[in-house]
Amino acid sequence: MEHGLTTAVLCVVGGGIAAQVLAARLRIPAIVLLLGFGFLVGPMLGLLHPTRDFGENLRPLIGLAVAIVVFEGGLALDFRELRASGEGVLRLTAFALPVNFVLGTVAAHLVGGMMWGPAAVFGAILVVTGPTVILPLLRHARLERRSAAFLKWEAIINDPVGAILTAVVIEILVGVPHQAGENPVVALTLHLAEGVMVAVALGVGSAFLVAWAFRRDLVSETLKTPVLLALALIAYVVPNLFMHEAGLIGATVFGIALANRHLPGIAELRRFKEALVVLLVSCLFVVLTADLDLGVLGKLSLPIIGLTAAIVFLVRPAATWLATLNSDLSRRERIFVG
Repeated sequence: MEHGLTTAVLCVVGGGIAAQVLAARLRIPAIVLLLGFGFLVGPMLGLLHPTRDFGENLRPLIGLAVAIVVFEGGLALDFRELRASGEGVLRLTAFALPVNFVLGTVAAHLVGGMMWGPAAVFGAILVVTGPTVILPLLRHARLERRSAAFLKWEAIINDPVGAILTAVVIEILVGVPHQAGENPVVALTLHLAEGVMVAVALGVGSAFLVAWAFRRDLVSETLKTPVLLALALIAYVVPNLFMHEAGLIGATVFGIALANRHLPGIAELRRFKEALVVLLVSCLFVVLTADLDLGVLGKLSLPIIGLTAAIVFLVRPAATWLATLNSDLSRRERIFVG
């Protein structure tokens, strides 16, 4: 057991960083090599079985890693950049998300042959582009600043919103737990409000606490990064006790609120956290790909392939195009973001 776990950690950490270094030398997106390496050591060679090697701790560890990633992403969201980017960010986060959800659900039902319930869950999951994917690609691509801002804000903001949306859809489908005589719609609304309020309050409160302590030099330089990481994890874990996946909102709000406090020296702290995020993202992609089951992959069918093509080439572009009608985005920006 100990030997298997040691091999697993070696494959995940060593292989992930090696893929990052090689990708930098070859000047290609690291995600390509990370996915390939994970598939090689997992389904193909059988050297890594994350579910078996890490057991029931795998999902909580992935959740904590994602929390740090979205917190670091939130630190990059400055409201001054939001104002400079115009209404495009608002369109992609407030308007494109529900359109994506509806079109994705319809595509899953009509093209993928799913029943409406599973199709709705599928549509909710796919509103997320994901900071673990988008942020590394943006660092590699070096896009024009405005287009990069659109994609960055969308990925970070929609990630917790999409997770909450998926959880809500599942709760609606399987039945909302409620006391006898209580309206299930009211119960779900109160449950959602409770989780979101706790997450926002904890995220904003943590940011103000950090700003107050740092400006009074109550925390030494060597302890600032550990304090931030500890508070980011607290902002993730505590809201999850009230509602599943609400912790992503807490970690994201903490990062955004802290970024907009404009603390002196925060840029230096971000550089360390960026390095940590590179390590975490490398491990995440290797673990998730290595956990794939070749038996499931062998069940790929024409409806699944057709649904994938529909999501990539129809749903996402159509949702972006509809959400940005009559906006200040140029035609090229709308096509690129779509």
